[in-house]
Amino acid sequence: MNLQESILILSAIFIFVVVLSLFKNGGPKSGVVYTCWGRKSCPTGAELLYEGITGGSPHAEPGGGANYVCLPKIPQYMSTTVPTWYSEMHGTEYEGVNEIFLGKHNHNVPCAVCYATNRIAKLMIPARIECPDSTWTMEYKGYLMAGYGEHSSNKVYECVDENPETIDGSEANTDGALMYFIQSTCNGLPCLPYVNKRAITCVVCTK
Repeated sequence: MNLQESILILSAIFIFVVVLSLFKNGGPKSGVVYTCWGRKSCPTGAELLYEGITGGSPHAEPGGGANYVCLPKIPQYMSTTVPTWYSEMHGTEYEGVNEIFLGKHNHNVPCAVCYATNRIAKLMIPARIECPDSTWTMEYKGYLMAGYGEHSSNKVYECVDENPETIDGSEANTDGALMYFIQSTCNGLPCLPYVNKRAITCVVCTK
């Protein structure tokens, strides 16, 4: 038996042992990852991968990214060179929210990246606060939020927890990236059941 054949046999044995170990422990585990916007911790039953700070492109600039991101509290960098051309990442504030999120206006938005085990799918439903049926698990519910309609920067809709937290010491009005409530209208939406000028809800479900 030559060296190459020995390596192939040992590799096959190793793979067999790993697969056997997985199935002895109930098989390979599935799971889904999601972001809980507006919270520093995950819902009960989900594992916290990291607590973060909601970031995004500044609201007054038409370029940059269209999505919010959950930035880790402690970043890691590689190059120290300053790029000649770039777009900026700013913190994200709750804006114009005090009617529903009391005392949260101008405070920065935390986030938590969560891992729900033994799940294969994640679903965010706008304008609902319940999951499709009992086979789904509700991770959290809240309000649909994005950028302001008249600002230059568009933002992807995200579901922000109904009991939002803030980042400590972030009450200064920096006006970087912003999160506003989204209200329904009767322009193309059936009223009823939709209601004009009502804040749209949302729910995040896993299965």
